[in-house]
Amino acid sequence: MVVKPGDNGDSGKASKRQANPASLLKAVFICATILLLLDAIILARSLSLFYFPGELDEFGMAQRGGFGVAHQLKRFAKQVGALEHPEVQEVLTRLDAALGLAASPAEVARALSVEAREAQEVIAFAAGDTTGSRSRQVDGTRVKEQIQELQEEVRVFREELEKLSRVSGYAEISGPGIIVYAYDAPDGFRSSEIIHDKDVRDIVNLLFWSGAKGVEVGGRRIIAQSSIRCAGPILLVNHRPVAVNPVVIRAVGDPDALAGSLFELNHKMSADGKRLEAESLEMITLPAYTRGYDSEP
Repeated sequence: MVVKPGDNGDSGKASKRQANPASLLKAVFICATILLLLDAIILARSLSLFYFPGELDEFGMAQRGGFGVAHQLKRFAKQVGALEHPEVQEVLTRLDAALGLAASPAEVARALSVEAREAQEVIAFAAGDTTGSRSRQVDGTRVKEQIQELQEEVRVFREELEKLSRVSGYAEISGPGIIVYAYDAPDGFRSSEIIHDKDVRDIVNLLFWSGAKGVEVGGRRIIAQSSIRCAGPILLVNHRPVAVNPVVIRAVGDPDALAGSLFELNHKMSADGKRLEAESLEMITLPAYTRGYDSEP
């Protein structure tokens, strides 16, 4: 058989045409993988599952706000000539110490409620003494206005901090909601027939996505940094074991929306014999978050 020169060229072109679809599919797969990874990162950040470097979490923002109030108090004391007063120095030092030792937004709020309020009163008293000793160099009316303005700033900040504490899980929250009971399959012994940490995380995520204001698992309040994982047959929430079969999950929010969000997951779990039951209540109270190993059940 004689192969003509033109035949070899046509066969090369055909090979290239056959290779092009494979290269195209590879490029599409890489792009899809990158997009999926970006979507996962964006979703995880929107759920506060992690924070970018240098970004503050709820506690960091609360503590920064608390130190901002302390700075305003120091500036005010300086304006009225009371910053060097020994009692003013002492109360401002206590405020800085309380804010520095705070471990949660609720503790920051307590520091502002106690130490900052006392600092306001001491500065006001010291300013009165100073104005008298300096022949009323500072206008008493203006001092009173500044005190009122500062008190209003502290009040507004405290209210915002209380809201942040409730939403972030660091304060008790009450309202209508549901109780979810997650059961293993009857007589189930295979891994797929038992409620695992992934199942619980799926339930918690669905509840938050449907508008839950707060969620707890087995009496443990869920926050952005909470962990839900299995260690053998034991389910750990915030590093502490919780009861299983059923795993009891409570959430505050619109009962209909919360229960409706679990419909598809319940259908999927029923294929392995597992099941979810939801009970709506007019009032549920969730406790504040407590640190795993440092707290008692």
